[in-house]
Amino acid sequence: MKRTLLASAAMTALTTGFTTAPAPALAEETYDLDAITLYSNETATELKRSGTTTEVLVEAEIEKAPETKLADTFARLPGVSVTANGGPGTSTTLRIRGLGAGYVPVYFDGIDVSDPASSGNGFDWGGMTGTGLSRVEILKGSQSARYGATAVGGVVNLESFRPTKDGFSGIAGTEYGTYNSKRANLSFGYLDERTEIGFSLSRFDTDGFSARSAGTEADGYTETRGSLFFAYDLTDTARVGFNLLAIDAEGEFDEFTGDGALPYDEVNTRESVGGRIFADFTTGAIAHSLSYAVFDTDRISYSNGFTTPFNGRRQTAEYTAAFNTGVTTDWTVGLTHTKETANGFTATTDSAFVELAYAPTEALDITATLRYDDLSNFDNKVTGRLALAYQLGGDMTLRAQAATGYKPPTLYQLTSVYGRPDLLPEESTTFEVGLEKRFGDRGFARATAFYNDIKNNIVYSGAYIGTCASAWGCYGQTDLKTKGVELSGEYALNDIWTITGAYTYTDAVRSTGRAGRVPKHDLNIGVDAAFANGINAFASVNYLADRVDLDDATVALPNYALVNAGLSYDLSASAAVYLRIENLLDKDYETAGGYGTPGRSLYFGIRASF
Repeated sequence: MKRTLLASAAMTALTTGFTTAPAPALAEETYDLDAITLYSNETATELKRSGTTTEVLVEAEIEKAPETKLADTFARLPGVSVTANGGPGTSTTLRIRGLGAGYVPVYFDGIDVSDPASSGNGFDWGGMTGTGLSRVEILKGSQSARYGATAVGGVVNLESFRPTKDGFSGIAGTEYGTYNSKRANLSFGYLDERTEIGFSLSRFDTDGFSARSAGTEADGYTETRGSLFFAYDLTDTARVGFNLLAIDAEGEFDEFTGDGALPYDEVNTRESVGGRIFADFTTGAIAHSLSYAVFDTDRISYSNGFTTPFNGRRQTAEYTAAFNTGVTTDWTVGLTHTKETANGFTATTDSAFVELAYAPTEALDITATLRYDDLSNFDNKVTGRLALAYQLGGDMTLRAQAATGYKPPTLYQLTSVYGRPDLLPEESTTFEVGLEKRFGDRGFARATAFYNDIKNNIVYSGAYIGTCASAWGCYGQTDLKTKGVELSGEYALNDIWTITGAYTYTDAVRSTGRAGRVPKHDLNIGVDAAFANGINAFASVNYLADRVDLDDATVALPNYALVNAGLSYDLSASAAVYLRIENLLDKDYETAGGYGTPGRSLYFGIRASF
């Protein structure tokens, strides 16, 4: 679905929560949001002019996806893989080019929602569905110079529902399916020349299936998620606003050996609340942006009569200023203060960064970013990123990116019973180079080679028994390298049929052996059909091969091919009914050894816009 944004730079900055170039330089420009990236650089950038490999999903693509979990939809993208310890609500890890959750921060409307109380400060994708979202951007490769220490593998930016036409508008939907699964969502908003409001509320409930593949007792999950975005233009060059996020969830899980003992009381609860206020304004030739965000998470794990709390908070204050020193040169400078608290311990980081976007010719775009981090618990560090995009002609783009990263141990890794206070920060170097060919409006083909080298990579292992307080194992350090190739493409054969494909080869090894749960071969093939009578159909095949379940393991997990499909019918221009099927061939497979996955699952729903 195509969406258009007509705004000044200040408007763009406030809508997205990130600074763009000064308003006079971009006023009255029209952007097709399918064709730009709002997050790979400090300035809104055409995708073909961005040196960062970026995947963009818009509302229509998110809506029609046949997968229940949003992360499973991402798994069809090149370079992205997902593993889960069971069904919806259980621990689910998204990896980009072999690097897991602790290296991929997640932002929701500009709020960093990665869990500060988790072991690696990662985001758990187990309960996240695509309802109430209008846009997703996935940035690949190290973005530490822009987003801070944890962004070694990439960044995921989620944008909540936004109205796209003046006045009141919205969307609603409801769904029922296998495992007594029920999902409902309502999103509505208001838009005029000065005001933008977007509100979303969703509810997901399922009886589920056994989290452990050897179990028989179903493990259910329930989640309610609400978000609110508000922005108001005080003048033509000043905008203020705020956004809120709340998540209330409860999910059952299984012990390592199976269902556990009666009364099967293994339950995780989660209450997360986030908020952000912002103000963007232009003075002369400088566009300023001020923001303050806070994210609180309160998780409790209940098992065998024991209660284990995980409480964390992240506070982030940021100021940026954007200006240009010529038609071809845009600068952004910024200051950031971040404070993280987890289970009674605190760490702070004060950062300064500068980004230069330089376009010496119509064909060449160069982006350079430099960041200085002053950390409370470790030595200060400078990281950088250099990215370029070169138009070779014939609708071909050459991309290249090199970056360094610096990730200190998390509070959990330092202070928990499984932690060690002598852990060193992780240091990373990443490179990528790629070539993309576009075929007008019909599609594209892209090839990218990547390399990640992480020193002092922090891992949990029983091999470190005796070096810490836990008798079960603890954290230690090794080195990790991932390298590989991504191939992807999309092509519209005609007005009805579109084919897509993605293949990723990833070689992920530690100094002690292979990295667990990273497939060497990941192939996705999809076909999409839009018939004139209002019938739309979609099917995809995902084939994974050559995986080991645990770090340093030598026994491989079985290869598998998973087929998902969907069918919808347009009742009118604003309403449709649909049927989606997960695991169409009822394949018995595992993404993580010993953990259950859904059998053939059918879901029927209706969605409408107003």
